[in-house]
Amino acid sequence: MVNLNKQKISQILAVFIIFSLIFIDHVFPLRYINDMPDEIRVMEGSQQSFGFKLPRGIKIDFDTSFIQLESEPLTINTIKEGSSSLEFYLFGLLPLKKVTLDVLPGVYVIPGGEPIGVKFKTRGVMVVGLSEVIGIDDRVYRPGRAADIQTGDVILSIDGHEVNSADDITLWLNKVGKDEATLVVERNDKILEKKVKAIKAKSDKNFRLGLWVKDHTAGIGTLTFVTGDDKMFGALGHPITDSSTGEIMTLSEGEIYKTEITSIEEGRRNKPGEIRGVFKDEATPIGYIEKNTAFGIYGYVNDFTGNKRMIPVAFKSEVRTGPAKILIDLDNNGIKAYDVEIQKTVNQSIPSSKSMIINVTDKELLKKTGGIVQGMSGSPIIQNGKLIGAVTHVFVNDPTKGYGVYIEWMMREIETGKYKTVSG
Repeated sequence: MVNLNKQKISQILAVFIIFSLIFIDHVFPLRYINDMPDEIRVMEGSQQSFGFKLPRGIKIDFDTSFIQLESEPLTINTIKEGSSSLEFYLFGLLPLKKVTLDVLPGVYVIPGGEPIGVKFKTRGVMVVGLSEVIGIDDRVYRPGRAADIQTGDVILSIDGHEVNSADDITLWLNKVGKDEATLVVERNDKILEKKVKAIKAKSDKNFRLGLWVKDHTAGIGTLTFVTGDDKMFGALGHPITDSSTGEIMTLSEGEIYKTEITSIEEGRRNKPGEIRGVFKDEATPIGYIEKNTAFGIYGYVNDFTGNKRMIPVAFKSEVRTGPAKILIDLDNNGIKAYDVEIQKTVNQSIPSSKSMIINVTDKELLKKTGGIVQGMSGSPIIQNGKLIGAVTHVFVNDPTKGYGVYIEWMMREIETGKYKTVSG
């Protein structure tokens, strides 16, 4: 009886081990297959590894004229440019996953790292606040609010006259002495017409609309890349926004300038640091801004004297957790590479500026800045000799960490030799 029980236990144990092996060999890799993006873009002649072994019983249909596959680990070797797909089947029958595969020609850019000064003038003026007006009758009025003007609205014209500055509104109201004005405003990509009652203020007898508006901004950021012969640039990795409303500012015109770093305020917990500097030779911009987008500013450089060595651009599917470097000049002595660790990558099918989490590990950089500080936005992130992204944000509660955006999202903002339609 005892021997029989031992035999049954041995049989049960054997079955358990067999099913455990099947589970480990199939279910774990099936999870990785399911987590693969629906679309993969890879460079012609490159290799893309996915870090897991293809389990037995999994069949992949693919076009052998475009790619070759290895199973341990699953690796794509690209042969030529074109579009294809990977279709995964369990036991050759049950469809598991279809991945669209685009094999594209290699893209090379000059990595940046130079600090740049940015001057930015809005198209129209942006409403950044609503205020009260005390009239000559001592009553309190809120004309902007009463006309449904909202913060973030962009005023394009008043009574048919184009608005380019805050003064344009004030001068027109008091030139004609009107107590009502018709404003054309842009809100969420829609054009609206608003009639606003102007109030003669008790303080100076001028007509006012009860609006705070902004028509320009300036600051310091970092150049991310410059393309080859056409000299297009990308910088910042995030949009220029109004500090009061958080709205992306619409572009009328803008320039970038060489900048000299004057000081660095070290970042601390709940108190982000900052790079401070001055524009050099404001009469001669080194480039002109054509676009202000969710993934940075873009334009053309006309005086680029920095690094001329080009490196390949990585697609988001190539970015891995692990060591990387960021490029930046912090002391006017040239660009230097600093060590960081990519702690997490986000599988993004929809572009977002928070594509990866980076952790500063370089002791020298931590000593100089405390981690990531304002002004470092746009600093190129390099991994395995490729440009993979740009620094975008710092963690307020931990300045040693921050976000980066995939360079693929930034590159989609430009086309070879020309720009898409300017934002706004």
